[in-house]
Amino acid sequence: MKLCPQIFFVFFIPVYFSIAGCVLYPELVEKGMNAPKSERCGDCHIDIYDEWKDSPHARSFTNPLFKEETNGYQFTFCLGCHAPETIFTEGTIGSRDVNREEGVHCNGCHLNDCALTGPTPARGPHPIAGKNPFFRTSELCGKCHVGTYNTWRKAEVSDSERTCQSCHMPGIRRKLIQDEPWQKFYPKREGRQHFFSNRKVLTLDEKLLRLSFKSIRYSEGKIEGVLQMENRGIPHGIPTGDYGYREVVVRIELRDNTGRIIDFLEESLFVERKTALQYKEKRDVRFCFPGEGESYTIRATMTRTSFRKDVNILLAEKTCYV
Repeated sequence: MKLCPQIFFVFFIPVYFSIAGCVLYPELVEKGMNAPKSERCGDCHIDIYDEWKDSPHARSFTNPLFKEETNGYQFTFCLGCHAPETIFTEGTIGSRDVNREEGVHCNGCHLNDCALTGPTPARGPHPIAGKNPFFRTSELCGKCHVGTYNTWRKAEVSDSERTCQSCHMPGIRRKLIQDEPWQKFYPKREGRQHFFSNRKVLTLDEKLLRLSFKSIRYSEGKIEGVLQMENRGIPHGIPTGDYGYREVVVRIELRDNTGRIIDFLEESLFVERKTALQYKEKRDVRFCFPGEGESYTIRATMTRTSFRKDVNILLAEKTCYV
């Protein structure tokens, strides 16, 4: 029986890789001046690369605020996490000297001892170290996100219950690669998306973060009440982090029956002021607005905001009518 070349390539070449240990692309694990750019990984891992390239990890070095806050990259101790050679190192993570503009790139998280590794077993035409269970633990993220990892540990939530990845890298079933012809013999498997973005992954879920109104009274020209904030399921503070600007704004608005804002109250939560809402914590915010006898709407929101207030992510909201 005579096989066509395409069938031979698709079905027999991967077996050859497995048995003979053939490596077509050894340069994918190079360091220093010969280190590959992430777009080389994206030649095969197309979906993952497309997710990563628009993520905060990809902008961790070029972010204008990071450049400003490090005085033009003069604070070199920050560079190990914002442009790492690899997180697989003892002690302090070293920064790389090339391709820094890619921030936390593919090899920064997946290059371990001259081979590429991940959370699932794999084969392919580049050096592979095989399955590494470390990728399924919060400790992996804690290599750089030290403060958040420490608060996660204090929350006493195990890796079997909830990890950093389970919230910030939503699960997805798909093929690891999409390039031809490799995708033809790779099965679909359970994996993680690589957005790393709060805006992409956060949803208004009262199982995680809940706002509720308590004891609202309307009398003598005043509307008084209590807004209760509850961190029900996020196993770290809100906000969280080690450096940079981290503010969550709690806003309570009084609106008339046309939707016009009559009055409002705002409170800010900061890590530095120790006002972050911790895991399982409930906290009350009291408010008092003027009322003149008509119907009103009270709307409460929690919003993650940026220093310039140009990026706002709604975390929770609640509305009541009086």
